[in-house]
Amino acid sequence: MSETPVKVIQKATWVGSIANVGLAVLKITVGKITGSQALVADGVHSFSDLVTDTAILIGSRYWTAPADKGHPYGHGRFETLTNIFIGVLLAFVGLGIGWDSISSLGHDSTTKPGMLAFVAALASILVKEVLYRWTLIQAKRINSRALHANAWHHRSDALSSLPVAVAVIANLFFPDLHYLDQVAALIVTAMILKAAFEILWPALLELTEAEADSEIEDKIQSYAESDPDIREVHAIRSRRTGSTILLDFHLLVDPSMSVDHAHTISENFKSHILKQIDEVVDVIIHIEPYTCAERVINPCCENKQCD
Repeated sequence: MSETPVKVIQKATWVGSIANVGLAVLKITVGKITGSQALVADGVHSFSDLVTDTAILIGSRYWTAPADKGHPYGHGRFETLTNIFIGVLLAFVGLGIGWDSISSLGHDSTTKPGMLAFVAALASILVKEVLYRWTLIQAKRINSRALHANAWHHRSDALSSLPVAVAVIANLFFPDLHYLDQVAALIVTAMILKAAFEILWPALLELTEAEADSEIEDKIQSYAESDPDIREVHAIRSRRTGSTILLDFHLLVDPSMSVDHAHTISENFKSHILKQIDEVVDVIIHIEPYTCAERVINPCCENKQCD
């Protein structure tokens, strides 16, 4: 029996949470021992993942719930709110790390990060890259934008450990460049803020009812052109709610056609769209009669003649 989306989300999130706890403790402890501010900053980043993991575990119970009387379009916006929370939290963590790094620039440290810090950073890179790839597979499997965001959160953690490892090695060869660790922490900050923006921007577009997918209209037009019973489609609108898309448009048919026949055509066309575009979960079709006068305003394909 296949797993439900909420079970997939929770399993992936729990696996990530356990790894985050271990890596956060490792990096902060080793960072304190070796005096690596960048490694401590990276450890704090890993701890911030626990908060986002918790948000996903709680939120997934809501956004995977079916539509009901109170939410006739489903609960997808709970996933949007979770993504916004993840993005905002990441941004605050990044800004905090950046502020500490800037404040410490120019202050030489008597402790130089050693190979232990490098090993900790390398362990983080390997574990987080594996987590990223596995979580991304799970996100694609159930088409979850929140799980996709969490996967990139893992990737950002892996990438943020790279400058830490480089700074440690550089300090071994160039001990006089005492500011390398702070510079590495600033690079970590930039990576965290970039990840925050990439999570926040799509969620904010969704809240402002932006177009869900710029390619959907072309796909719908292509499907319509291949159906001899459909004269034309226009006024195509799409909007995203969480990981799903809601779609509506006008479908024009032969004006002499019976209502029953027109309804059958629209239902078949709707089924085709739902089968072809995984993200689309509902389609509202407004049936209209097609006339030559309409063609002047909205030209249809040449092989579909007017009556």
